[in-house]
Amino acid sequence: MAELVDFADKIKRYYRFTKHELKGLVISILVIAFIVSFKEWGKATFDLSVGLYNLFNSILIVALSVLIHDMGQRIFGLIAGYRVEFQMWTFGLIVALVIAFVSNGSIWVIIPSGFLLHHLAGPRLGWFRYGIGYFGQAMVALAGPLFSLMLIILLKVLSVFSPNPLVQKAIIFNVVYAITSLLPIPPLDGSKIYFGSRMLYAFSFPAIAISTILIIVNVPIFFSLVLSFLVAIVLWLVYYISFERKVWRGLH
Repeated sequence: MAELVDFADKIKRYYRFTKHELKGLVISILVIAFIVSFKEWGKATFDLSVGLYNLFNSILIVALSVLIHDMGQRIFGLIAGYRVEFQMWTFGLIVALVIAFVSNGSIWVIIPSGFLLHHLAGPRLGWFRYGIGYFGQAMVALAGPLFSLMLIILLKVLSVFSPNPLVQKAIIFNVVYAITSLLPIPPLDGSKIYFGSRMLYAFSFPAIAISTILIIVNVPIFFSLVLSFLVAIVLWLVYYISFERKVWRGLH
């Protein structure tokens, strides 16, 4: 009970967004939504009303997805004693826009942000009190793609009971979002996982990437998760035997 009260207090005190974060969130959501709706501004000719309608739908999808992704990182960060700060990646958004124009909207590059961790000295008293651990940062980063995966599963279940093109589009978006966020390119989540723990990255990237791809091609959810877990274990073992074990032996 005390732990729940403490966590609720952390949520109340530290979960809120700053004005700088809100500005970055709004810009990121609008830019990514424009990219997602790029090909939907009329079929044969430009149609403003159709374009605005599809842009509005894209904003709903992107806002929900980005906030769920961010929520996972904020919640896990607070559990570990960190405050997570959303950081818009301007260069990434520009690159995504350029690729959208060049590909006529056929390629979505969804790299809106990274994050910063702020050490909550009081709540972390007695546990890594001075500084931020790399593995802890990796786990906070991983929470984002994991929450995206959970959202994909929820949307997939929803689409089974109530088929809807908007839900299907949201599933595709989150699959792309989860996979691109795991790329080991700073400041994306994947870079923090990779540099925080290569062993964790060797397992988490294939597990999430394979499961999301299998789900999107209509493989049953349970089978997708089990198969991706097994493949991830095999790839993790291959990586460990090929690299980490040799490094460990070299150090001893």
